[in-house]
Amino acid sequence: MNAAGAGRRPSEDPPMQSAKSLVLLALLAAGLPASARAADILDQPIESPSYVPVEIGSSWYLRGDVAYDFERDIDTKFTNSYQDGFGATIGRDGSLGGASLDANAAYSAGFGYQVTDFLRGDLTAHYWQTDLSLSGSGLSDSACPTALAAGYACSGGDSEVKTWEVMANAYLDLGTFVGVTPYVGAGVGAARVKYDLSLPATCLTGTSCGAGFDVAMKNGEDDWRFAFALMGGASYDLTPNLKLDVGYRYVNIDSGEIGKVTAGGGTATLKDDGFDRHTIQAGLRYSLF
Repeated sequence: MNAAGAGRRPSEDPPMQSAKSLVLLALLAAGLPASARAADILDQPIESPSYVPVEIGSSWYLRGDVAYDFERDIDTKFTNSYQDGFGATIGRDGSLGGASLDANAAYSAGFGYQVTDFLRGDLTAHYWQTDLSLSGSGLSDSACPTALAAGYACSGGDSEVKTWEVMANAYLDLGTFVGVTPYVGAGVGAARVKYDLSLPATCLTGTSCGAGFDVAMKNGEDDWRFAFALMGGASYDLTPNLKLDVGYRYVNIDSGEIGKVTAGGGTATLKDDGFDRHTIQAGLRYSLF
């Protein structure tokens, strides 16, 4: 080998150079997408969750109703012994004779919740006031004074009843047809029954029974009693939020005391055996949004 050839580096083999170039290009190709994706992620804005208002009251509703309660007879009885003005002692349980609740208007209001398309419930408060008619010969086992015809006996007069009902009700809506939704329902609750008594006894002819008899009601009772109700009717869509509700309602109120009976020789307690009312009612239901 001569001196010129010994000082010069031999050139690299061309196939080797091609292989290195391919490796370099492959590395660049592999790295570019990853870095591009990372850059894209960093460049994307972070979106905060959009505010979605909570829907409150879309299934709640208010209601108000007026009703007509039909006249209804009730059973009454008195307990404890007492002596009437003619000297006869009444020691048996007995009926006062005839007793009835007059027909009257009633009013109610409440609020409720539509659970599903077919099930809803509400809480309602009802108020009604009517006259209580008491009559019959049950107050005395004796005949009226001799000036009256034989067979006449002393009887009562009129009083007043005020009742508040608080009820929890559930309804089954039976589907809507051209805006009309029939339903059935039931409710349970309590009724506060207050008797206002002013009931001097008179004979059936209208003549006073006399100072010796002097029967009078006093101390009208005021108590809470168990009550339940059954309902049926239909509602009509006046607007998307407002419904006209017309239906029938039956309510049963448990027994309780009416008041005290004073006569001559003692005092007896007058009770009713409970009573029921048959009612036609109409009202409006307004859905809240």
